[in-house]
Amino acid sequence: MNFVKKLFIGSVFVLGSIGLTACGDDSSSGTPDEVTSSASGEPLILSSVSEKSPLADGSHVIAEALPDGKGGYYLSLKGRLSTDSDEFDTEGYDGEDRVYYNIDSLQFDIGDKDGNRAPLTVPLKPGASFGKEEIVLNRVVGDIPLDQDATCGDNFKFYVTVFMSGDDPETKEFQYTARLETSFTVPCKVIESSSAAAVCTEMEIVEDVVLSNVYGSDQFTLNFSTGAADNPDVTLSIVDRVPYFEASAGVKIFMEGSQKSGLLPDPPVCLESFSEAYNGEHNPMELEDMGWYLVVTPSGTYPVLRVSFLAQDDTKGQLTITYYKKK
Repeated sequence: MNFVKKLFIGSVFVLGSIGLTACGDDSSSGTPDEVTSSASGEPLILSSVSEKSPLADGSHVIAEALPDGKGGYYLSLKGRLSTDSDEFDTEGYDGEDRVYYNIDSLQFDIGDKDGNRAPLTVPLKPGASFGKEEIVLNRVVGDIPLDQDATCGDNFKFYVTVFMSGDDPETKEFQYTARLETSFTVPCKVIESSSAAAVCTEMEIVEDVVLSNVYGSDQFTLNFSTGAADNPDVTLSIVDRVPYFEASAGVKIFMEGSQKSGLLPDPPVCLESFSEAYNGEHNPMELEDMGWYLVVTPSGTYPVLRVSFLAQDDTKGQLTITYYKKK
């Protein structure tokens, strides 16, 4: 599988007075909707975290590549982050009241199977805010576009670093950092080889074959391979002034599903350009005015066009067809 060549742009989103921080050790400042990027391919070095923190045990993150409906994929980020101040013993605090913690900011990092950085763009949804005891990720983070041409495969790691501090000016100095991680897979595109030439079984036309069951006619059956009446593939029958082909044993007749009624295809004509219509096999097969049919016989497949039909009475008449056979 192909893994990261280039991907995405990295960013950390911070609201309030805390600045925007890049993935890794670099930093810069800016507004919450700005991003800081770094090149892929360098070793992924994550920021340090606290030995213990007020992040609740039920906090989790899920990253999943989902189809975008346009042939590509996007990364969906879900999960819930919350603090658990009641269960956390704040070291170094000697006040009477318990310290409650807010989630001040999040940092997103992604790594490939080799441990290298794979930056990405993580967009915030309009109105997203932090500074809360609980964050639902899909409420603040938008869909993350994935570039399958740049990367695909499994074993990608998605890291969310959570920065927390006391929720009021008196306890703001108590700060902790925790990290959650998950893995995801980017499906690879199936690339069809363009080197293989398109298959064409070239056909030639057999024009104006007349079949008639009028008394004294010499042909109302047809073998498509020879053009003769002997060993017929089909037999003409007429019911209520409507012509039908009755298939012989081992022969199937289908409605054709790709050609325009009454028109001959432009040359060169390939057998592969004809197709069977859905649910189109019948025996006997009614032959509609200027309709196309496929007759599948032991000697080959023959596209057939009904050219004209002249009824003499309810059970007799004359049918003219054109068909193609393999050169």
